[in-house]
Amino acid sequence: MSYSSANAMKSFCGRGDTMDIETIELLQKIVDEAPLGMYVLDTERKIVFWSTGAERITGYSKEEMEGRHCFEGMLDHIDKEGTHLCHDFCPMMATIFDGQSREQPVFLKDRTGRRIPVMVHTEPLFKGQETLGAIEYFWLLPACEYPVPEEWRRP
Repeated sequence: MSYSSANAMKSFCGRGDTMDIETIELLQKIVDEAPLGMYVLDTERKIVFWSTGAERITGYSKEEMEGRHCFEGMLDHIDKEGTHLCHDFCPMMATIFDGQSREQPVFLKDRTGRRIPVMVHTEPLFKGQETLGAIEYFWLLPACEYPVPEEWRRP
């Protein structure tokens, strides 16, 4: 992890005076080796952290995603009914708003434009009573159990 990423994590977490670079790098290694993707949003839904697992699953790099708003359409989560979740029914926005965890299967769009089935799990991030944002964990679902509808497949 770069020094600037470490500083960004310290700043976001509000623990810059107590968490050293080595601890942050260890936490980064743990996150990077997890068999799932994760990203963190601030309260404005800007992506402030994008994991290596998220890169592996989606094909989008940390540099492409961090600093962007999640609703810009790169991932474009849709549910099994075809509802685009990123504007009206966003699980992350709801979690930031009400502080409740959520979990549901969705289809996200990877870097090639292909729809892939994933389970998303959202958790709020707090510092005391202050809402800092939310985190989304996501992992691949078996395509045989969650087939992508033909009309959503890239030609």
